[in-house]
Amino acid sequence: MPIKKILKTAVRESRIVRYKAYKKVGVIRHRRQLDMTVIFLFLVGLVTISFFFIKPAPQMGVLPPEVLPESEVIVNPDAVEKVHFDLGDEPVEEEKKTSLADLEKRVQENEAQMRVLSFGKGDTLSALLGDEGISTAESLDIAEELSLLTNLKTLRPGTTVLLFLNNDDTFLGLSIPMRDNQAVAVIRNDDGTLTPVSHEGRVEKVTERIQGTVERTFAGSARKNGIPDTIISQITGVLDGEIDFSSDIRAGDTFDIILEKKVTESGLELGGKELLFIGLKTADKEIYRYAYTGRNGTPGFYSPAGKSGDKELYKRPVKGRTRLSSAYGRRRHPILLYEIFHHGVDLAAPKNTPIIAAADGTITQLGRKGAYGKYIRIRHAGGFQTAYGHMNGYRGDLKTGSKVKRGEVIGYIGSTGRSTGPHVHFEVWKGKKTVNPFGRNVILGHMLTGFELEQFQSFAESLHPDFMEHLAGKIVPVPRSKPTLSTQKRKK
Repeated sequence: MPIKKILKTAVRESRIVRYKAYKKVGVIRHRRQLDMTVIFLFLVGLVTISFFFIKPAPQMGVLPPEVLPESEVIVNPDAVEKVHFDLGDEPVEEEKKTSLADLEKRVQENEAQMRVLSFGKGDTLSALLGDEGISTAESLDIAEELSLLTNLKTLRPGTTVLLFLNNDDTFLGLSIPMRDNQAVAVIRNDDGTLTPVSHEGRVEKVTERIQGTVERTFAGSARKNGIPDTIISQITGVLDGEIDFSSDIRAGDTFDIILEKKVTESGLELGGKELLFIGLKTADKEIYRYAYTGRNGTPGFYSPAGKSGDKELYKRPVKGRTRLSSAYGRRRHPILLYEIFHHGVDLAAPKNTPIIAAADGTITQLGRKGAYGKYIRIRHAGGFQTAYGHMNGYRGDLKTGSKVKRGEVIGYIGSTGRSTGPHVHFEVWKGKKTVNPFGRNVILGHMLTGFELEQFQSFAESLHPDFMEHLAGKIVPVPRSKPTLSTQKRKK
């Protein structure tokens, strides 16, 4: 272990011991002044020891009076070593304390529960714990103990917090993974006291491969093989436009899925699983898609050759039944009462029905926009943009610059702005002109090239043992060569 790491751990442990000592005698609020006093007394003690206990070396040739020659040392053969039994007959047992491994074991045995939390922008640890039912007083005590090991103000949005609770929702402990494979934690002891702990972060990523055969439906068979519903929805979303899961999938078709999960040393699974690979074999086609994040930072799924699938924009970006209340083109405006070109389509649905993104993209506008009311505009690949008007509200964490995925909820049906009832006004832009949303608007797939393609294929090869077969595809048998005229003449 590096010396720097050893010193860092020693300093943390000493701070914990010092803190507990001050807390026990009730002087925790004056710990800084006490630290200075202890350091001063320690230095005074060193000076005192140097004066009274360090003696000058004896002169050459002269023995100190207390040192006798070896021949004159008196040995008493009857002397017996005295043994004192002041501690009683029973051995003293070391105090047992709960560890994170104990909490993880209890979760695995269903004797406790674990929740995976994440810091949002502007969140504090006390607020995060308060949302989980931890009292304000207890949250402040936990934060105070944890502040001995790390500066809580430096925890960034996205930082993971593993919260351990009893089955009656009482606090048992929490752990926060840090850099350099380290983690800081606070654990409640059996006597109710809290102990800050610094330990090695034992979380590692493990891949899980699930293969199966379709019996009736893909979703039912995948669920039966242990694939979570969230992953099933992601698979159908990724392959939407390439395959129709209601008509193209039949009994006997096979699937091959690779997931990634985070587990602790004791095998406790943390959080959700991540989809890394989709393999699907039907009677007519074979589809293989590998998850990869390119240089632009946007994750996607690519074929073995490095091409992402072509996607058609959703024509009705609403999660629920809709009614076309106004088509694209010229119409008589229901409020203005004169003819005007309608640059989108109006899809009527009940108030607060979820509105989804028509394709992957980045939000360029979010807020009120005149007659459109509450409005969102999204920039997509291939020069496409989509706009959504008259919304009742937006998803809470969205803002200008937020990235959204195809099919992800962005807001809710409303009747804000110039509107006669709850609906969404949906526009599609190609370049600087609007186009009919009900037309064929396809965003062409992105193709990886050069060094980025090499990186992707290297990753894919390390992920799946059959990558080279996926890349080569079905090998067409070589046809038998026909005899040439010269060969026929030689035979004659």
